Amino acid sequence: MWKIDKGSLSGTTTAAYATALDWQTSELGNKIMLLKNTHATLSLKYKLLGYVTDNGLTKELVAETTLLAGEIAEFHYDKQWHKLVLQVIDGSGHATYQLDYEGQGISLNAGSNLREIKEV
Repeated sequence: MWKIDKGSLSGTTTAAYATALDWQTSELGNKIMLLKNTHATLSLKYKLLGYVTDNGLTKELVAETTLLAGEIAEFHYDKQWHKLVLQVIDGSGHATYQLDYEGQGISLNAGSNLREIKEV
């Protein structure tokens, strides 16, 4: 069975890193995220982390990067990750942001369909 996981979130940065998205992606192949700094004047900073297993080792996929007012950061991943975590923090102040994401893949819950495909 084909699976699509998508959403849109918004928030405001703080003085400490906060998780904007903790995304379970083990059933997803292609994944895209768009992070927009929606504040008129303030900047924010972000970083993207990847995990191969729950609570496993962390791989910093995107090091801390500044996003100026009105800018959009785009992330594309087709490699298999168990989980992707996007974190945000103040740049020049408490900036607002919007995060849109979508991933697609074959659901692991469709086990009987997968066996049928293998037998053909």
